[in-house]
Amino acid sequence: MNKSIGVITNGSSDLLSILEKQDIDIVVISEGDISKTDLLSFDALAIIGGSGDDPIVLHPRDNIEIEEYLATGKRFFSEFCRNPSHILSSLPKSTMKERLVLCSDELENTELYDGDILDDQANSRLMVCNSILLGRPMLQYAKYVMAHSHIGETKTISEKISDRALWFEADNFLFCAFRMADFNKARFAPKVRWRALVRYVLEWLCEVEVSFDGIEDAYCVKPLKAKERYEDRLKQAIDKGIGWFHQNELFCIREGKYDGVKEGLSSIVLPDGRQELNPDLRGDCAGETSFAFSLYHMLRGDSRSLKISDDLLSFCFETLQVKDHPICKGMLRFTGTQRDVCYQDDNSRGVIIPALLKNLYSGRNDHIGEIVAALRFLLSHTGTNGIRTPRTEGLQLTEEMIKKLSGEVCDFNCAHFNATYSAALLLTYKMTGLEEFKPAGIKGLESIMQVYPETIREHSETQELCRLITPLSFLYWITGSKEHKDWLYKVVKDLQRFKHPSGAYLEWDTGYKASRSRKIDSECSLLNENGDPVADLLYSINWLPTGFMQAYFVTKDSYFKELWNEVARFFISSQIHSSNRVIDGAWARAFDVEFNEVFGSPYDEGWAHWTVETGWTMAEILSGLIMGLLSEELSDRYKM
Repeated sequence: MNKSIGVITNGSSDLLSILEKQDIDIVVISEGDISKTDLLSFDALAIIGGSGDDPIVLHPRDNIEIEEYLATGKRFFSEFCRNPSHILSSLPKSTMKERLVLCSDELENTELYDGDILDDQANSRLMVCNSILLGRPMLQYAKYVMAHSHIGETKTISEKISDRALWFEADNFLFCAFRMADFNKARFAPKVRWRALVRYVLEWLCEVEVSFDGIEDAYCVKPLKAKERYEDRLKQAIDKGIGWFHQNELFCIREGKYDGVKEGLSSIVLPDGRQELNPDLRGDCAGETSFAFSLYHMLRGDSRSLKISDDLLSFCFETLQVKDHPICKGMLRFTGTQRDVCYQDDNSRGVIIPALLKNLYSGRNDHIGEIVAALRFLLSHTGTNGIRTPRTEGLQLTEEMIKKLSGEVCDFNCAHFNATYSAALLLTYKMTGLEEFKPAGIKGLESIMQVYPETIREHSETQELCRLITPLSFLYWITGSKEHKDWLYKVVKDLQRFKHPSGAYLEWDTGYKASRSRKIDSECSLLNENGDPVADLLYSINWLPTGFMQAYFVTKDSYFKELWNEVARFFISSQIHSSNRVIDGAWARAFDVEFNEVFGSPYDEGWAHWTVETGWTMAEILSGLIMGLLSEELSDRYKM
């Protein structure tokens, strides 16, 4: 005879779906029907309160029945319920920037170990005020855990009752203070650990083996297999990535024009699996997306993609560029909301270089006047060494400030902020013949390489190396200098120290010198310890498909084409596949190359591990992948 399990819940959930697929009898009881049900008739009882935003709060009359049930010694599991039996807890709070740490080595499951980290995204939890447990819980919440997936010593984790997450309140009473109900839909990570934990909980409750058959993951990746045709999978990945823009309606369309593109998906994954959209209209996202769609037009002959590309560049130069101002004429505004801010990196990498490469590949001559104006504005207050301060506030600039900035050395030799600015100057010289841009472009990259490898790092050493490859390729293309060619090869060779067999390059920061390395409560890197198996697809390796192809185009060395092949295989294998259109076809910021899933530090202020940027990530990766497929055609455009 099958066991009979009573489940008190107000809606469907992952936990309920799993229970209903087992060889047991499940009776679902709504919160309002508790007093109408004979709870003592069940072999085990569960409360699943996490199916909704509000936890279950038991009526005093219903709680009497819960206590009578507990007195029988039968097993009782309570999830996201504020007051089962004697438990008292607060209203829910967000778990943003908190991490769950396993504080037990007694679980009878080989997939879980003391010190393991389990992330529950932007979840909700209760803070318990009273408990009779004297020892440590199975799971405890901790803030600012400086580790990627495991900590070696759990005794340092706070033992505050209010931070407990999962524990036995009595031998037959297992209490869960957070919303575990939709652990799968909400993309709790790593998946293997959460499945192990959920299996442990449900097998304890039901006293039968629990199977996950028929439970589809919220998403998966599909590693490239040896028998698959590489080029076919690559084209499928590109089509899927382009489709992601359309299926999520990311373009701002006005009067038939593609009048900007939204920034993308924020890093916040809510307890029901929803992920919020960042609607900001950034110039760099528009320019990068424009370039990806122009290349897609070349690959597939898709006329709509060419219109999207043309319209997005028009948005950059017609809407975001200052046209008439005594000091700021030519300035490209950062976003539609931060209109006075100017980042030379975002201007150069995100708008100018994409526009110029689009012209180079298409034979067109669009927006040259606007590009020249944008660079003349930047050049007017560039340091004597070709280096600029990270950003300027346009309307605060005065003639005195411009004279000061342009008349002194700028000691900010950072590839993240300055390398692509130098590259934009050099590429503009190459395509226009305007000599005014060449000296500053050369000088800027030479200033960076004079201090290399001790450049000023932003997120990691890996990032700095990745950000140098395209600029150094342009430098060699312009000068033909053996020294400049040697710099390109040296940087690429140095990057190979961080290469993983998957084709990805891991985050690394020798000496942890990056300004955002091992930081909290700000923009920060994914890096906790050198050697962590995490790749950054927002700040580091997203630049590599384009970087390796530009190096190949300029040098004609097949070494760079092979490096492109290897990193392209990684991107094929790390692309997200899901029935959830919001993430289907995307690449998110943090990818764990051992767990093969999105997993990383949640502490970045605004751009954490589940961020998907239309520009920096999606468009940059897609552009580089398409360049490789069109390599024979595009290579002809590069002449020394």
